[in-house]
Amino acid sequence: MMLTRLVIAVLVVVAVAFSGCGDRQESAASPPATVIAPPLPPPGSPITFSTVCAACHGLRGEGNRELRTPSIAGLPAWYVTEQFEKFRSNVRGTNPADPDGQRMHAIARLLDEAQISTLASTVAAMERHPTRNTLGGDGAPGRETFEERCMPCHRYNGGGELAFKAAPLTGLQDWYLVAQLQKFRAGIRGGSLTDEEGTKMHLVASDLSDTEFRDVAAYIAQLAERYRD
Repeated sequence: MMLTRLVIAVLVVVAVAFSGCGDRQESAASPPATVIAPPLPPPGSPITFSTVCAACHGLRGEGNRELRTPSIAGLPAWYVTEQFEKFRSNVRGTNPADPDGQRMHAIARLLDEAQISTLASTVAAMERHPTRNTLGGDGAPGRETFEERCMPCHRYNGGGELAFKAAPLTGLQDWYLVAQLQKFRAGIRGGSLTDEEGTKMHLVASDLSDTEFRDVAAYIAQLAERYRD
């Protein structure tokens, strides 16, 4: 029954994505692509990373640019759990301009706490895929912006900080980082009054340009190389 409902939810959200809603602020951050319905697990299959997450995020958690899904491998369990809770509680993924978030919102609401805990542990145990500079950003000015805007919460190495519920950044693709910054700037993400971390990110990103976003992402790629595990 759980997987049947999951199938319906995913198909509904994929239909929304086909309707053309979503970020169109910059093609580099949200590359034009056909959103393909992922292969779904047969009824009765267990809810695991391979049956629920891998179709979009990859078997190694590497993400998929065509599907606009981030690399999640190596994200700490506390962060994955926190994001699932935001999706489940309508804090994230309900804006009609965010079809990717809507898809996660629909899936997360069908999972219970034990299932989320299992998925979070699986993701945390995966080997991280370091950020690379694919958008051509300039890390020199990006460093200045990072140290002023990002480092206080995400730390000097971009490794994140539990105390601030700040995500590790050095395992996320540069195009995904730019797309999320654009969403924060527009209030598509972080627009809920109950999303303390998202509201902070909205303020941080509100007066930055797309060029500055790319440059910050380029510097994060440098940090990913410098502090490679």
